[in-house]
Amino acid sequence: MHFLKVVVALLLPQLGLGLATPKSGNETAGHIPGTSSHHAKVRGHTYHYLLAEPTSAQKGTIILLHGIPDLSYGWRYQIPPLAELGYRVIAPDMLGYAGTDSPCSVTHWARKELAADMADLIGQLVPKGEQVIVGGHDWGAGLTYKIALWHPDLVKAFFTISIPYVPLWLGPTKEWVDMLDLVQNGTFPTMGYQIQFREEATERNLTNLAQIRSFLNGVYGGSTSDGRGAFSPENGVDFDILDQLGPSPLVSSADIDYYAKRLHINGMRGPFNWYRTRRMDWEDELPFLKNGSIKYKMPVLFMPATKQPDTMPPNIWTDMGDYFESLKIQELDSNHFAHWEAADKVNEALAAWLPTV
Repeated sequence: MHFLKVVVALLLPQLGLGLATPKSGNETAGHIPGTSSHHAKVRGHTYHYLLAEPTSAQKGTIILLHGIPDLSYGWRYQIPPLAELGYRVIAPDMLGYAGTDSPCSVTHWARKELAADMADLIGQLVPKGEQVIVGGHDWGAGLTYKIALWHPDLVKAFFTISIPYVPLWLGPTKEWVDMLDLVQNGTFPTMGYQIQFREEATERNLTNLAQIRSFLNGVYGGSTSDGRGAFSPENGVDFDILDQLGPSPLVSSADIDYYAKRLHINGMRGPFNWYRTRRMDWEDELPFLKNGSIKYKMPVLFMPATKQPDTMPPNIWTDMGDYFESLKIQELDSNHFAHWEAADKVNEALAAWLPTV
């Protein structure tokens, strides 16, 4: 996709572009200071989530949604600062990931269902009548738009990182178009990786811990000695060269070990199921278009990652204002994983925006 060329951030080593020095952020990989680990029964599924209580007078609740391949731990640089600002922070492992269930039927990953899961979790953890602020990155950003669509009464405001709201991809749209057609006709040429990820055969390459770790290292920017990356947004992952890659320049070895162990619990079927519900989502969302295009009423902050040249052209998201009554755009001089690489800038933007909502 032209707008999702942001994913080229994962190819930076072979593009000759720099990434931040990898850091764990904590002395112990997998631990975020000030958080506690919990489980909740949500619409028949067990969800794992991290909880951080505010360290100053409480101003509200923020729920943070991660993408692929990530975990609740992906918010390790945002949770402590948000707690210090006075917010109660909830960060779930999304459906199919780590300590959260990975049910058999892909229908559970339809965005209407996932939004309902988050609404149930919010209902259990937040006092009745209190609206929350939702934040998301990658597929978590995609789901954030859906929660605000399906459950606007629960959402006081929301923010998204790296992924803009583009109806032709994220919906709703009046006409059905398969992602394969959008890739092949040149509309979204850099969404070819989604075609690979939605194929069930892809999971056969990721059945053990070592394979998952190599996959993560490749997706997080590891490259060969001659600068070749294993991930291409046009084609997906080149599994043949994963064992030739050097370490990721973005994520520490200790953190990749942690990610691999957590993702190995349920395997990669659940994470890839996020790419397999496009038709379901289109059917579910058609009623929203009865009165024309949608428009979000709550305050929204979008943080596009603009560091890499020609990967997310501004004209992709400059018309986002057509779909929002109150939209602020804060550009980040970063690549796709901006909540890691540009954590300080993300936190500064949130600290400035949150008091306005």
